[in-house]
Amino acid sequence: MDRLHHLPQLRRLHCLGQHNQALVTAYLKHLQARQYAPATLQTTIDGLNSFCRLVPACRPPHLSQDLASTTADAIEAGRYAAHQAGRAPSTITTLLQGLHRFFAFLQDHGWMTQQPVTWHRQQVWVPHTLPKPIPEDDRLGLFRVIDRRRDRTMCRLRLRCGLRVGEVSTLTWSAINVEAGSIRINHGQGQVDRVVYESTDVAHAWRHGRRCPPSEATYRCPSALKPGLPLGVRAIQHGMARYLHAAGITTPYAPHSLRHTFATQRLNAGAPWEVVQALMGHQSIRMTRRYTQLDETTKRQP
Repeated sequence: MDRLHHLPQLRRLHCLGQHNQALVTAYLKHLQARQYAPATLQTTIDGLNSFCRLVPACRPPHLSQDLASTTADAIEAGRYAAHQAGRAPSTITTLLQGLHRFFAFLQDHGWMTQQPVTWHRQQVWVPHTLPKPIPEDDRLGLFRVIDRRRDRTMCRLRLRCGLRVGEVSTLTWSAINVEAGSIRINHGQGQVDRVVYESTDVAHAWRHGRRCPPSEATYRCPSALKPGLPLGVRAIQHGMARYLHAAGITTPYAPHSLRHTFATQRLNAGAPWEVVQALMGHQSIRMTRRYTQLDETTKRQP
């Protein structure tokens, strides 16, 4: 369990008080013992940090020092603040689910007497929208304004390899097999490991993107502001919004839309559902069918 202390994600706990850091570390050890992926640990930390930032004005003064004192009112305030900040319903639901699991752990260990997340009061309705692949004209316009090699590479990884935003964020050099032209994704969402294959432009980016030895460049896309940590998902999202604005594209595509585009292109090219499922890292073929959509020309084929 000592290796937990070497996880770079723990450095994200700096905004929590000492007692809270102890509570969260105990929970992370619990998750790690149950074989949860490192990405889940990172999501847990980010969610708790986000919750503490969302309710600074209305939370109890001692909440920043003791998360075990969280009340249902504080959760409600956090949910409302997230909505006011423009967070998507699915994002708010994911945050609440993570908080519910964390507080259940504190309850089980006697650090908390009552679960503050009550679904009948705080549940958020999440619409089931269709995936949104990016049409070719918008896609060309987007890539035309991306002026940083790192950002182009991250977009290509989602568009050409179908990687999730979090998988791009935490991608390490050791996962890239330049000779074989492949990328290994370990402990993906749902604990699904997979191997994806590079396109020509992604392989070209590998050859020209490495500037220092592995010991100094563990992450393919490191954070410029936080040495030793990967570029955060939020930073990738902000970058996408900035490039869309620069390209004059008014449709609010998310970074994930490039992954939607990857799946749609494979299906339109005639790839079997099972192949697309493997490339996307889905546990179930039903998820692949819901997650992707065919364009109108394919739908109209007999």
